[in-house]
Amino acid sequence: MKRHRDILVIEDDEDDREILQEIFRDLGYKNNIIFFADSTEALEYLRRPEIEPFVVISDINMPKLGGFELRNIILNEELFMDKDIPYIFISNAQDEHSIKEANKLSIQGYIHKGSDYNSYKERIRTMIDYWRENINSFTTKNG
Repeated sequence: MKRHRDILVIEDDEDDREILQEIFRDLGYKNNIIFFADSTEALEYLRRPEIEPFVVISDINMPKLGGFELRNIILNEELFMDKDIPYIFISNAQDEHSIKEANKLSIQGYIHKGSDYNSYKERIRTMIDYWRENINSFTTKNG
């Protein structure tokens, strides 16, 4: 089933990756969690035809290739058009401009990282649980 596939996390900050690793460990999902510190490496990975993750969780502000730019590439490359991959932004930014830019990119979620671990974990849980429950209703292929 598609909801058991890998969760890809693209986050350049080491401390934020460690927090997310702890959150996913605490939540106990059976999905394999694959972390990328470099969004260009994540893009190369995603371009592999056999790769169809359950969900992509991406930071916005990253060197080389930012989250907005990465999402724009994914939206415009034919390779990704049939993959039905929910794309979620995580960010400390809560400004109106960032949220509007994210929405222009047809994202499926925007999670504020914040400084409270339990609130952040609960936002991640809510997002993952939503997609675990609903992913098959959005897909065109058997997953």
